[in-house]
Amino acid sequence: MPLTSRLPTIKILVIDDDMVTRLTLTKILQKSGYDVVQAENGQQGFSRFCEAKPALILMDVMMPIMDGYAATQAIRNYETGQATPIIMLTALEDMESIEHAFNAGATDFITKPINWTLLGQRLKYALKAAKTEEELRASQVHLNYALRLAKLGYWEWDAVKDQIKGSHSAFELMGVPIQEDMPIETFISMVAPKDLPLLQQAISDAQRGESHIQVSFRVTHPNQNLLHIDCLGEASYDNQGNLVKITGSAQDISRLHKAESIIDYQANHDNLTDLANRSYFNKYLQNLITTKSVNQSNNLSATIVLDIDRFKIINDNLGQNNGDLLLMTLANRLKKITREDDFVARLGSDEFAIIIKQAQNLAELNLSLNRIFNDLSRPYLIGDQELFITFSFGVAIVHQDGQTANHLLANANVARAQAKALGGNQFALYQKDMNLQAKSQLLLENDLYKALERNEIEVYFQPQVDAQTLKPYGAEALVRWNHAKLGLISPVKFIPIAESTGLIIDIGQYIIRKAVEETAKWHEMGYNHLHIGINLSGRQFSNDNLMDVIQNVLSNTTLPAKYLDFEITESLAMSNADHNITVLKGMKALGVSLSIDDFGTGYSSLAYLHSFPVDTIKIDRSFIINLVTPQGQAIVNTILAMANSLHLDVVAEGIEDDFHATYLQERNCNIFQGFLFGKPMTADEFTRYLSENTNTSIK
Repeated sequence: MPLTSRLPTIKILVIDDDMVTRLTLTKILQKSGYDVVQAENGQQGFSRFCEAKPALILMDVMMPIMDGYAATQAIRNYETGQATPIIMLTALEDMESIEHAFNAGATDFITKPINWTLLGQRLKYALKAAKTEEELRASQVHLNYALRLAKLGYWEWDAVKDQIKGSHSAFELMGVPIQEDMPIETFISMVAPKDLPLLQQAISDAQRGESHIQVSFRVTHPNQNLLHIDCLGEASYDNQGNLVKITGSAQDISRLHKAESIIDYQANHDNLTDLANRSYFNKYLQNLITTKSVNQSNNLSATIVLDIDRFKIINDNLGQNNGDLLLMTLANRLKKITREDDFVARLGSDEFAIIIKQAQNLAELNLSLNRIFNDLSRPYLIGDQELFITFSFGVAIVHQDGQTANHLLANANVARAQAKALGGNQFALYQKDMNLQAKSQLLLENDLYKALERNEIEVYFQPQVDAQTLKPYGAEALVRWNHAKLGLISPVKFIPIAESTGLIIDIGQYIIRKAVEETAKWHEMGYNHLHIGINLSGRQFSNDNLMDVIQNVLSNTTLPAKYLDFEITESLAMSNADHNITVLKGMKALGVSLSIDDFGTGYSSLAYLHSFPVDTIKIDRSFIINLVTPQGQAIVNTILAMANSLHLDVVAEGIEDDFHATYLQERNCNIFQGFLFGKPMTADEFTRYLSENTNTSIK
């Protein structure tokens, strides 16, 4: 019997380990015009979901490898935006199982044996509800965008209960936090005291029967911004003529009140921090350079350019509003700690500048720099969080390091880049040879943009061996840049450039694809036990496209997912632990293995480590080098014992002599990696290595 009208564009994913049920469902759904994708367990179903992007999922509960609850949770963790309807198929009828299904993210459930007529109705309802939800979401997004664009908000005051409700934009315009059932006194609490009587009079007029309200007033926001608000309202009354409610709008009309002086001020100042902007700073600095008193004085004036170290990571973790609050707090501190004659500006994003005028000598200038640096390094209280942030300063001295504002700023930026390259949290005075380093860095960056298309990026493989048999276990994929003119360039030089420019995303995708291709070839040659380890950088791991990249590579290879091992550093894993656990669980659902690299060098919480879905930890080579000391042995023994208790495999990196191998063999380490067994090598060299180091009877 048909389940619904023929809809050839609708794709349904059927996940059931029972072949008869799966094929029966498929046949009936196809007969009704649906496009059907099948999967026989939860893990395979998750992969099919990533590939096919179905409109609806029919999911069995009890399945091998990954049951329906886990698969549903993996899909919900992966999704962004609209939630795909998931109907659970189960023979279980107890309320606990049904509640478990809904907690995992199921939309509905149907018990077996399946009532086909009921299933048809459930499908119709689920698809219709999903479509309606998406239309409502899109409509709401458009409405919110229009309101924000127009700086308009709507509100409603229940005069009987004294409760205000309204749009987010209305609360934002009134400068108060969003809160349900807010009393009107709180809603208008940020109105300028001089304008408050106007608003109170309008409310009083409405209570006396004037149904149309129009009033303009000013609102002082917590960040001290002053908005001019135009408010319109329509009053409603009961049968006795008593005021019941007022429905209205609020719109920011500040631009209509801007006088010429305000326009000029805003043209020269940053809206967020109220500091001078880049244009005004350049004019001021150029005027200082050409001033006679400065030219004839023996005193020193200097330009400082500074920014926050790792601001993007801080901003991503704080959120946009708190990130802005941090910048405003920093700006206010800069105003307080600089002298009255000094000049402060915000050049853009987290980049600020200071002009220090008329220091008597270099010693006094250095004293001022240290004072400013130390004052800025004190903790910042943002909301209920205490933040410790560091800065990189670049300093250029007027006349000595440049005769124009642009020249001075350029050289101060070169010095700042030098401070950042040395690890940040310091200041550097400009020196002439810095320009040569900056030029060399720029040329290298330009060449890196072309390296992939020129086939200069290569993947090398460092052998990993079974710790007990010393036979090949797999390899770690390592990136190399074989520059056409400069030869092999160390990753230490080009990886930071790739990270800062975002090129690491494309390079990382190439490494994953190439490493998997080569490993698949070795499996086809008979070395079908080999694992391949691939490092993920911070930019790669935080990229929203990561799961699709991995799924696409797995879909185009014969290499089983379990032989693909992705490695993230301990510090990266802990940078946003709760979020990263969700991402790692999504990767794990694809069937790949996961490792924590450089273990012991970060700051892992054991509670979090226990929650990470990882299979392996890699002991950093710095601990292996120190195995000759009692302290080094104690650290390694502790890591091995902890890994054993958590049922994790251990890879020891940096094995360079027989003592390292023997010591770790006796303590049941699982896998070795280091120069004792092979340096990083090309794919062809690794093929020869396998031939020379593997018995004729391949595992």
